[in-house]
Formats: sequence, C-alpha cells, structure tokens
Amino acid sequence: MTSIKIITGYICRFAFIAVVALTGPGIAPVIAKVAKSPTIIIADTQLKAFEGIYQQKDNEYRVYKVTADGDKLIAQQLGGDQKLTLTRKSDLEFELLDDDGDEKIPVVFSKNEAGEINQITLGGRQIWAKINSYTPPKEVQLKPEQIKVLAGKYQSDERADLFLTITAIPDGLTLKQSWDGKEINFKPLSEVLFLNQAFGFPLKFTKDASGNPTKVLAFNRDTWNKVKE
Repeated sequence: MTSIKIITGYICRFAFIAVVALTGPGIAPVIAKVAKSPTIIIADTQLKAFEGIYQQKDNEYRVYKVTADGDKLIAQQLGGDQKLTLTRKSDLEFELLDDDGDEKIPVVFSKNEAGEINQITLGGRQIWAKINSYTPPKEVQLKPEQIKVLAGKYQSDERADLFLTITAIPDGLTLKQSWDGKEINFKPLSEVLFLNQAFGFPLKFTKDASGNPTKVLAFNRDTWNKVKE
C-alpha cells in the first residue's frame, strides 16, 4: 500500500522515533543482558477476517488483495508487482516497512456496525475501502494525432521550478520528470485519461473548446499547466 516514490510531494513519509534517556550525576551506567520474551498479542479477530480486496479511496487504480499467511498478512498489488508484508501489533493494528525499508508505517483496520472489516487507514492518512470485486481498467487504441496533441511541457501549479515533459509514443505517452530525469510510460484508457498500471498512476488531461490540452492532473491531486510554446 505504500506508494512508489515517483514525484516530489506525492509520497508521505511517516517516521516514528522514541528515545528514552536514563542518566544522572554520579550514577555509573549499568548494562545488563535481559532475555527477550516473545511479544504476546491479544487479538480477537481472526486473520482470515482481514482478507479481501482493498481500493484506495482517492485513487481507484491502486488496488491490493490481502491474504493471511501464517501470523502475517500479505498485500499483493493488482495490476502491479508490489508485494507487502503486514505484521500484527494488536487486534486491528498492523505495520509495514516503507519502500526504503527503514521506516515502519502503521496500518489500522476498521470494522463496520456489523463487526466486519471494511477499511484500512494507512499511515494515519490514506483510506482504503474493502470492495467485493475489482475489474482492471481496459486500454483503448487511439489515433496518432489523438495522442500527439497531448505532448508538450507542463509546469507544476504549486512549484514553478518543476516541469513534466510529455512525449507521444506509438501506444501511449512517456512522461519525463525535470528534477531527476525519470521516465514513466502510460497507456490510454480514453482520449484524456492515461494510466501507468504498475504504479497505479493516472494522468487526466483537460482540453479547451478547440481540443487542445490546457492542464493535466497527476495522481488525482497534482495539477500541471501546459506551457505555451
């Protein structure tokens, strides 16, 4: 469920650091080896109850299937290769490692009035709803001129120093990020909607009355305005 780090500002990082200091004047530190006892988790909810398909509420193209595996949950991205391990911390609380493997992100499940698991809150912010089924989006074929018209340079609505360069390719679009040179390919779902399914990354274009693009919405939340040439 963590997003792959693609564009600045798209990914929220959650660091949880606890520091405890026990010191005092004239007190010599005493270091003792303490045998670690296994952590006991009191849980009334069986892991099977968490299984199902979960869809990100603000991005319908990010979908994971959650299954129980021993004493953990495995979240497999549908339409992509990402596979995440959720480790249990309490009855409804789990955690997973971020993309770098150096931070733990809390994953909290919720129940509806009937006592059934119905959603996930990831990192205290992202909401994922449990759905009954999922149909992958279907690609469409566009004429070369329908794709070419979308090409050009787009400037961030929030930061004037950030740009996306979008280029037409035979079966879709290629996006290049100005700040790191990274390129990402997209396939068309309609004349104005393109998707990189592996990242769950949609591009939605807005056109004027003449059919020329004026802006593009990335990840359903970041606006980039077409630069006039």
